[in-house]
Amino acid sequence: MIKTKIILFFLILSFPLRAEIVTETGKHKHLGNNYTKSQSCKIAEQKAKKKAIIKSLGQMVSTEVFSNCTEVNGEFDCERNQTALFELNGNITRSNIIKTIYDKEPETEILFCEITIRANIEPVKKNLDPTFQFTAELNKKIFRTGDKVEIEINTSKKMYLTIFQWLPYAGKKYEVITKIFPNKDFNKNTNDLIEGKLGLTYEAYFPEEINKDKVDEHFIFVASEQRIPWLTEYPKMEALTKEYTKTNILMENHSSGYIIIK
Repeated sequence: MIKTKIILFFLILSFPLRAEIVTETGKHKHLGNNYTKSQSCKIAEQKAKKKAIIKSLGQMVSTEVFSNCTEVNGEFDCERNQTALFELNGNITRSNIIKTIYDKEPETEILFCEITIRANIEPVKKNLDPTFQFTAELNKKIFRTGDKVEIEINTSKKMYLTIFQWLPYAGKKYEVITKIFPNKDFNKNTNDLIEGKLGLTYEAYFPEEINKDKVDEHFIFVASEQRIPWLTEYPKMEALTKEYTKTNILMENHSSGYIIIK
């Protein structure tokens, strides 16, 4: 079995910690009645928000993790989920649409909505220490019920590791972000002070009550210089982001998405 590295994003370590107003444009194309104007423009707005965060924070984003995201969730949910994950490093505290174009491309039947926004981006957390780094790898990115989800962590030095799991696919009941490490209900190993290599194994499970053929789930890895009293659960991504901003402790985060097939 070939391991696939699926680190979603990392931070470039050279930008200042200050709020910034960013203007960015998102565009969504579609054919005929595949989307309404409203749906197309909502997707375009989410694309603009994601681009605004990337532009402000200097993030480099891997598209590998979300190569099947649209297929699983639809474009709007896919863009919304990506934006939520990016906001762990920068909050959009205010966003205004300053221009909307809905038209047909010349000499084609392709419709498009183009949204330009002006957004206020507040950086959340910056790791300015190049020696404080870690990687997180999964053994694969597509699983079925009963498959082993193997996680390999490698750290550059001693650090406290916390892993959250986010299930965004079924409304409020499953939108909760759950701390699965350290957590004895999920893994007997509860030693969160990591140095070097750590391997963890979990079992994939497809939620039978979900009326879909496949779902996407996400691990959020947070490493910190000191132990942080994280809650066992957060009701939504915004709550975790708020908690992440409260401390000046040195931290680094990565996120990995994967798919479970029914």
